[in-house]
Amino acid sequence: MEVKTAISLLLVIGVCFASTQLLNSVAAEERSIDVVRVQSDRLLPERLARQVAPTPTAPWRSPDLARYTNLLTRTEGSPIDPQKRYGLIELIDLAQHINPETRIAWNQARRAAAGVGLVESEYLPMLVFSVLGGYQHEAFPAPKNVAPDGFFRANFEQALPALKLSWLLLDFGRRKGALDAAKEQLLAANLGFNRKHQEIVFNVQRAFFALATLRGKIAAAQSSVESARAVRESTEDHLQSGLATLPEVALARQQEAQAEFDLHDVLAMERDAQVALAESIGILPTVPIQITDFSALPSPAAIEDSVEKVIDRALEKRPDLIAKVAALRAKEAEVRMARAAYFPTLSLVSNVNTLAGRVQITHSNLPNEWFHAAEPGYGVGLVLQWNIFEGGARRRRVEAAEAERRAAEDEVTALRDKTIRQVWKAYTDVKLAVRRLEVAAALLDASDKSYQATLESYRNGIGTLIDLLAANRELSRARFVDLDTKLQLVTASAALAFSSPRPE
Repeated sequence: MEVKTAISLLLVIGVCFASTQLLNSVAAEERSIDVVRVQSDRLLPERLARQVAPTPTAPWRSPDLARYTNLLTRTEGSPIDPQKRYGLIELIDLAQHINPETRIAWNQARRAAAGVGLVESEYLPMLVFSVLGGYQHEAFPAPKNVAPDGFFRANFEQALPALKLSWLLLDFGRRKGALDAAKEQLLAANLGFNRKHQEIVFNVQRAFFALATLRGKIAAAQSSVESARAVRESTEDHLQSGLATLPEVALARQQEAQAEFDLHDVLAMERDAQVALAESIGILPTVPIQITDFSALPSPAAIEDSVEKVIDRALEKRPDLIAKVAALRAKEAEVRMARAAYFPTLSLVSNVNTLAGRVQITHSNLPNEWFHAAEPGYGVGLVLQWNIFEGGARRRRVEAAEAERRAAEDEVTALRDKTIRQVWKAYTDVKLAVRRLEVAAALLDASDKSYQATLESYRNGIGTLIDLLAANRELSRARFVDLDTKLQLVTASAALAFSSPRPE
């Protein structure tokens, strides 16, 4: 047994020794590699040894990026007056002027318009002027009885200006398909620009309503704090008169603390609403915005049209839906353009040029005199080009264009169904919000009267503290329900106007 133990110890010691030798050899190799790398870096020029990418042991050393970071610094002033209270219409007008998304959509429409002009230019002839000039030395074989060394040699110093005309006369619908596709893409870009304005209006409305509602909730929460403070003071007075107990006072103080917490909770939510409004306008969230009171907002107009009529109007007037149809028409034009590639093209070509220069011809290394040459040239003709075999490339282009057309058809169908769902939901939301608004107003009035009556009874020693606290909670809840119902109504009305815009 002792022998086996000794053998095991020897094996362990041997393995440890071998591992140590292996690690030392690896470390030595790494040190040698590092030395070689350092030496090679020293031998390389500075511009080649400069680090251009991160390494496992060192991060990338960035150069001076001031030229890039300067573009990220906003230099224009804020368009918001911190002392002014802005209404919804003013903020919408401001957002449409300064929001970067409107400029992006506008530039996309300009690019589409340039694409139409680019295709239209293909219907006109192309005129190219070129000049070829330089020196050329050539050797030509010749009989040795004429040239003893067997060559004539010529030196050319010449300039060849040329004017070339190319005009595509017939292409069997290639340009027509490209022009139709470009026009449909321009229509889609213009409609997308209009839809972007509608999106900005809707986003500003939604953010404005949310912030205004939170301002109203802050006022309601402050009223709840004042009501809870009044209850607590009345309870403390009853305690001094012997009409209340310490647990009742503690309960009243607890409700006041809860009201204070609810107030600070709403104040914290106001920051997020402020940021959302600034983002919808297109300004920095650090800019403070003063808005009009929630009570100053006009009530939405009642819906007089049926849901079917509203849906029909959306299908006729929605810019994004019509833009999808325009995109489908563009894909159909691209299919026609791909199929036209099976047919030939016929072009008119013409050129006018002149040769201006001098030539020297030698033989047997005996130079002759230079003589000048100047002669005009011209030509005109027709070019018929017909690609007979391309390895199936044209068929694949047609198949790809057909697939894109079918995908565009499915996108139109999907957006149409989505539009109908959006309009139906917004329509029903408005109807339900109108009904809830009346109920919420009645609830608020009843809760306020109940609280006032319960408070008066408690002060007169008739009511109980439990009833008063319950009435206070219900009044606070009714205030928040009334504000939320108003928010739901104005938001649903804005969503309905966004999903089914009225004609201008």
